[in-house]
Amino acid sequence: MWKKSVELIVGVTLVMTCVSSAEQAILNAKEFQTLCGFVSLTERISGLLDMKGNSGVDVLLLQKKVKDILFGTGIGDVGKMNWGYYRELDCGQDSGNHQTKGGEALMKDLVCLCEGTDQQSPPGGLCYEGNTKKNSRGGWNNAEAHRNTWSSLKSECTREHGEGLLAESEFQERKKQLKERLKERKDMRAGTREGTFYTYGGNTSNGLQTCNGAESENDGICVLYPRGSNEDNASGIEWLNKLEDLVREVEEMSKDESKGGSTKPSADGKPSMEKNPKPNTVPSTGESSPAKGTEGPQKDGNPNAQTTTSTETGATTARPPEEQKSSSKIILQFLWIFLFWLFV
Repeated sequence: MWKKSVELIVGVTLVMTCVSSAEQAILNAKEFQTLCGFVSLTERISGLLDMKGNSGVDVLLLQKKVKDILFGTGIGDVGKMNWGYYRELDCGQDSGNHQTKGGEALMKDLVCLCEGTDQQSPPGGLCYEGNTKKNSRGGWNNAEAHRNTWSSLKSECTREHGEGLLAESEFQERKKQLKERLKERKDMRAGTREGTFYTYGGNTSNGLQTCNGAESENDGICVLYPRGSNEDNASGIEWLNKLEDLVREVEEMSKDESKGGSTKPSADGKPSMEKNPKPNTVPSTGESSPAKGTEGPQKDGNPNAQTTTSTETGATTARPPEEQKSSSKIILQFLWIFLFWLFV
């Protein structure tokens, strides 16, 4: 009996070691999942607005807000984005006299977290399993490389999160996850000023100084966000604030429509009620991700790309990633089968 007990302990130790190693090998995996949730919310809003048509000035205004969140204020398309010559110019640095920050565009922050570099090679890749792409051709300001990276990330986000009904509660849950993973840089040396940014990603318990892609005590593959207030450490993230306002606005519009009217925001951003909502049409958008069920990914930057999203009340909400089976759960299932066989 004691021999079987020893075998059991050894087996459990080996399994848990394999699971732990597999989870730690992928750099920025949890951060990626959180930002993916925001991408899913933004794309679902875009699809909902597409269903309402683009003939109204107010709907066009909301569609512009979607693009501002993804690509930055006034950009409108991934192909029109500007990139710095060095990675830290877009992803952030808090060293020396030159400070830069992230948080201006959701798409850019995702690329900062998930595009590899020759200076660091995580064993399992970046953000998700199998992602080992590196931006080594043409430097960081290679717009085509970023465009391809965004296409892959968007497809992965769609595969993981799919579709669902729009809800502000989902946004708040994602925001909570993001805030919990923001790291404040602590420097205890005398005379050293406190960091002015929070670090997101980089697999560190402390904040970093530079998100240049290198691997060191102060550098990493990450994003630096401006320090927020004590009550909200994410308040300095520009695209997050815009998305929070947009989610509330669109959800309120949908609630009013379900009561028999169509709510449309006015030019000053406040909703107004209009009866007899416009028929559903699907206008072209400058950038949208492939909706679940469509054939193949949409090409980035194609102004004629169309995405249709179902908004029927019978639609089901996709399971969040934490409910999906991970490799560790599958391994543990096999472990229970082994234990059952061992003691029978």
